Amino acid sequence: MSIQNIHYLESLLSAEQITALQKAAERHSQQSNMDFKIHSVDGNVIQVETSQDETSSGKYATRQMLVKRTEELLKKRLPGFEIQVTANAVLPAPTDVVNVSWIEKKMQQKGLRIKQIAFETGIDRESISDWITGKRSMGKTVKAMFYFYLSK
Repeated sequence: MSIQNIHYLESLLSAEQITALQKAAERHSQQSNMDFKIHSVDGNVIQVETSQDETSSGKYATRQMLVKRTEELLKKRLPGFEIQVTANAVLPAPTDVVNVSWIEKKMQQKGLRIKQIAFETGIDRESISDWITGKRSMGKTVKAMFYFYLSK
């Protein structure tokens, strides 16, 4: 379900409008991994929480964009209501900066060689070399290892 507690809106919208709203929210969920939760409806104020989980593309909406999308979703169906949005945006992991050029730069700054990294990490030189030259792609664990090793 893309909108938790949608039943709070049943006295404000028809069954068809609820279905259309749910379908629109499901599109946000499928395309951007966004979910909505209605916390309360008090008079003409609707409090909604919007969150975005990890996406396969690695592209994330800012808090401002989450608020905007939530308001757009609800305001056209509920004109005259104040939509108060709490947005929970995904913060990029610090290890997202790790790529071949970042590693090369850090190694140069620290005067490190592949042999030393291999010795200190216990990882074979060939694997280290393949990651540093880009022959082999780096998963999250490898990026984390380089990030924490080279940021010390």
